[in-house]
Amino acid sequence: MKRIRVMVVDDSLQFASAVRQFLASNGNFEVLASANSGGEALARASSDRPDLMFIDIDMPGVNGLAVTSLIKGQEAAPKIVMMTLEDSDEHRIGAIAAGADAFLPKDDFAQGFHAVLDLLFAQSGFNEESRAWHG
Repeated sequence: MKRIRVMVVDDSLQFASAVRQFLASNGNFEVLASANSGGEALARASSDRPDLMFIDIDMPGVNGLAVTSLIKGQEAAPKIVMMTLEDSDEHRIGAIAAGADAFLPKDDFAQGFHAVLDLLFAQSGFNEESRAWHG
C-alpha cells in the first residue's frame, strides 16, 4: 500500500512536533515538512502535494479556516482534518463550511485519530494495516 503523505499545519511548534512524531511512528505515513502559518501551508501544499493535512484553526494571519477553504478550492485537494484546542459548535460549523473532511479536537488527537482515518480512508485498504498497528 502507498504511504499517506501528511502535512501538519500549526503555529504551536510543540504540538506540531508531537503530531509529526506520532505519525512517524506508524509506517503508513510519509510525514512531510510542517508549516507554522497559513501562508506557509498554502505554499507547501502546492509544492509538496500532501494526501492529508492536519490544520489548526487558530493561527495568526491567515487562519486555518481560510487555508482550508483555499486549498479545497484547488483541483485534487488533499483530505483536511481541522484541529483546535477549543472544541465548540462554532469551530465545528466553521470547519465544515470551509470544506474540512473531519474535525479533531487537539486534546482528543491520540484517541480520535484512528476513527478519523477510518472515516477518511475507508476505501483505501488503510484500515487493515492501521488495525494491526494499534490493536
